[in-house]
Amino acid sequence: MSDEVSNQDLIHAWQSGDENAAAVLFHRYRLRLIALIRSRLARKLARRVDPDDVLLSAYRSFFVAARKGHSPVPDSDDLWPYLATVTLRKLSRTVRQHTAGRRAVDLEITDPSGWLQAAGTDDLAVEHSAILADEVELLLTKLDATAREVLVRTLRGDDPWTIASSLSIHERTVRRALERIREELPLGPGEVPVSLRPVVRPPAPRTPCRRVGTTTYADYVLQKFLGAGAFSKVYRASERATGRTVAVKFLKRDCWNDDRATTALIKEYEILQGLKHPNLLRIDDWGTTPRGALFLVTEYVDGIDLGCWGRTRHPAVARIVEIVGEVARAVDFAHSHGVLHCDLKPANVMLQEDGRIALCDFGLARYATAPDDVPQGGTAGFLCPEQISDTYGPITERTDVHGIGGLLYALLTGHPPVVGRDLPDIITRVLSPALPAAPLAMGAQSTPELDAIVLKCLQKEPNLRFESARALAEALSSLRIPATG
Repeated sequence: MSDEVSNQDLIHAWQSGDENAAAVLFHRYRLRLIALIRSRLARKLARRVDPDDVLLSAYRSFFVAARKGHSPVPDSDDLWPYLATVTLRKLSRTVRQHTAGRRAVDLEITDPSGWLQAAGTDDLAVEHSAILADEVELLLTKLDATAREVLVRTLRGDDPWTIASSLSIHERTVRRALERIREELPLGPGEVPVSLRPVVRPPAPRTPCRRVGTTTYADYVLQKFLGAGAFSKVYRASERATGRTVAVKFLKRDCWNDDRATTALIKEYEILQGLKHPNLLRIDDWGTTPRGALFLVTEYVDGIDLGCWGRTRHPAVARIVEIVGEVARAVDFAHSHGVLHCDLKPANVMLQEDGRIALCDFGLARYATAPDDVPQGGTAGFLCPEQISDTYGPITERTDVHGIGGLLYALLTGHPPVVGRDLPDIITRVLSPALPAAPLAMGAQSTPELDAIVLKCLQKEPNLRFESARALAEALSSLRIPATG
């Protein structure tokens, strides 16, 4: 039976006795559903749970419902949302079985350097989000705004101190909110929601890191906190000897003794040392504090990131296209030196008052010849399928083309290409074949030609995107944006 037959026709054929139609339906979504299941499983659980068993259980439920006439096919004829929902519910039940009683998978130590933590959470949080998806959705409707934000950030993996700092509230307020959340969760007597339990981690070694850098901590005076990411925090500082203003990026405390995190920071230094370009952040030195925290010293960019620029300056479409074209050319330069950025988004591009852009944060960058030498990562709403599952192929230059398209989409619409209720929902949408709505359809100031470029970048299949960042830059430069656009 041809793969071009619609899902609706396949269901009718199967209901009429054609078993081959069921096989076509099964294989049509199998690979993506397997990738979805694997993306939700922490490494410890992946040893116990067979994705094929979960998938077969989901399909059994689907076909039982279809036999009873309860399996809706939408007008788009796309069964992915329906099958993904059924599959996640089956996976939730399976995970519950494996986290019950003494098995206590939630207390096992997970790899803190996986791609999900880089996206703002970790494998553990995603697994538990799947378990509690239905309860959490109901719970959010019962909480006040502060408690809702505390819950969301807790599920993302943030600790109470980090949550309090980011929300500008006292840590006691965060802990009281967590107590209210525990009281509201519909669990059995004595149960504690696994997502809110403390994670058991090994004690940090007592001896500080002894790596020797190219500079010393005493050479700089910290002046102002600028911001923080998943693994690091950044300060404006002054170099004592020259008075020069620089930026200093420190690893967060819980990463000081994480070999992969420290190696990634030094790799960022090595990568940027080999990239000399006016639109790439210049890096100067790296070192270690007396207590063992690694840090990088970079140029200080006096400006705002493109996300803030887009929200506050309301730039014209022509200027957005011009800026993104410059980003594409900077990325192409990195590609010509064998470097993939892998985390392109508005927050990682700085715009100076003189108009110069600086592409920053190469913390997830990798060499194209060794794409697996650092953990996969990125920011959830800007991810492409191959950053979640190798089912979609390796990470290549076209991964960054997708990232540039996501950056352009966000500047035009005000939000990432993929949005959802929570991280699991976003991942499901990233793996879905459906493309984001075109910027014009979202009410953005754009043109049909510009929309076509954006959507070509955001294709789920890498070979359907622009072949290179240079080709994308050339397509943007050839656009003629009306003065009112």
